[in-house]
Amino acid sequence: MRDYKNVRVPRKDRVSSSRTTVKRVTVSRTRKPRQTGAGRVFARLIGMVFIAAGIVLGWQGYQWAVRSGVFQVRGVDVKGVRQLTEQDIRKIAGVMAGGNIFTVDLDAAAQRARAHPWVKDVRVHRRMPDRISMVVTERVPVAILDTGKTRHLLDNESVAIARAASETAPLPLIMVRNAAVTYGDHVRAGGVLAALEVLAELSSRGGWDLGSMTIKADSADAVTLVYKGREIRIGSGNYVEKLRRLTEVMADVRQRKQDFAYIDLRPERQAAVMVRSSAGR
Repeated sequence: MRDYKNVRVPRKDRVSSSRTTVKRVTVSRTRKPRQTGAGRVFARLIGMVFIAAGIVLGWQGYQWAVRSGVFQVRGVDVKGVRQLTEQDIRKIAGVMAGGNIFTVDLDAAAQRARAHPWVKDVRVHRRMPDRISMVVTERVPVAILDTGKTRHLLDNESVAIARAASETAPLPLIMVRNAAVTYGDHVRAGGVLAALEVLAELSSRGGWDLGSMTIKADSADAVTLVYKGREIRIGSGNYVEKLRRLTEVMADVRQRKQDFAYIDLRPERQAAVMVRSSAGR
C-alpha cells in the first residue's frame, strides 16, 4: 500500500485558502410598464361608471320594493295581550295595515303602544314579506288606590292603569285621600311609594293574605297597615327591620294567648303593643 502522507503536491495545484468562495450573481428583473396618465384616468372613469350604475340599479330596486304589492302589510300579529280590547289593538296596530313593510315606522308604532296605560313594554318586528309582529308586555295590578272618591288599579311601579271595577280580583287597598291620578303616569301622592314597598316586602315573606289588607298612606310618615281588624303602625323607612320585629311581636302575642288592638313599630328597635283581650275569651 502506498503512503500518501509525504507526497508533495505541485505548487500549481495548491490552494492558498481553505475558505469557500461564494460568487454573487445579479439577476435582472423585468419591470412592468408604468400606466400612463391617460390610462389612470380611463380606469377611474370605468370605476365611476360601475358605481353610478350600482346606485341607479339600487334606487330602482328600492322604488320597486316600495311600490310593489308584494311587500304591502297584510296583517299585524299581536301577542301577550290579555287586558287590551280589540278596539285598543286596532288603534295601535291598524295604522300599519296596508302600508309598505319597508317604510312603516316601527318606532312610532311602539311609542303609540306604550302610550296605552296597560302596556308596559312592546317589541315590534317585520316578518317578511308582508306581516308585522308585536309582542306586548302588559302591566300587572298589585294594589287598588282609593282616593276617597274613586278607586284605581296600580302596578308595582305606582303607575295608574285603569278604574278598578267591582269584579276586580281581591287586591290590597292603598288609601291616599285626594290623590291626583292620570292613567299611564306614576302616582306620587302621599305615601303611595312607601305602601308599595311594604306590600312587596310582605309578599316576599309569605303568610299574609294581601287581598284582606288595607294600607293608610296619606303621608310616608304615617303609613299604617290594617289587617284583620288589627292596626300596625309602620311609619317611614327601614321596612325590612320593622317587619322582622313585627313577626317576633306577633309570635310572642300568640304564645301568650293574647290579642292586640295595635302594634306601633315606629320607635327605633322597639315595638309598642296595645293588648286588646285574651284570645280565649
